[in-house]
Amino acid sequence: MIENNWRDEYCPDYGHIYCDCPFEVTECEGAWNCEDIYNISIEVLNMYDTNYDGSINLEDEIDTEHYSILTEYCDYNNDGTVDSCEIHSCIVDCENAWRDEVCPDYGHIYCDCPFYVPTCDGAWNCDDIYNISVEMINAYDTNNDGAINLQDEIDPSHYDVLVEYCDVNGDGTVDSCETHSCIVMIENEWRDEYCPDSEHVYCDCPF
Repeated sequence: MIENNWRDEYCPDYGHIYCDCPFEVTECEGAWNCEDIYNISIEVLNMYDTNYDGSINLEDEIDTEHYSILTEYCDYNNDGTVDSCEIHSCIVDCENAWRDEVCPDYGHIYCDCPFYVPTCDGAWNCDDIYNISVEMINAYDTNNDGAINLQDEIDPSHYDVLVEYCDVNGDGTVDSCETHSCIVMIENEWRDEYCPDSEHVYCDCPF
């Protein structure tokens, strides 16, 4: 078509060209297009994003089993929240996995995310929080029992600060999960101050 339009303009007496398509176009009944994937993404968000913030996490009224499955397959940045673009990308991946199985010659689909997701430079994800927790435990848990208390070689002023902010059950010991939860809390307070439009991070204790 482009060639024939060009000929009409620059060589009007030359005539059109006609070429048979040399490519084989494979059909795949039931395959989704980008519009289908967008609509399915909206359906998933409408179902699980009960607080209407454009993402799915434990602040929504979602069954923990469904949440675990969703984060396992769709939480690409491992922050405990599945935002709208992750939902969209996850459905694209599901569609392409389906095509690989049912229509292997059909090719993959590629769709840009149609949603806006605010970003937050410098934010920690769950992997970062795990590594920081390990660093803190290694620094203060000098007797290697998996907890920080006065049995460790810790400066009393550091101990007081740690217990004040991180000793959730008030037993005078900050165990590994309390350390991890404390880092999560610090990260979310940081996000509230510096990236108020960014979602909170949610990470299960890995210890």
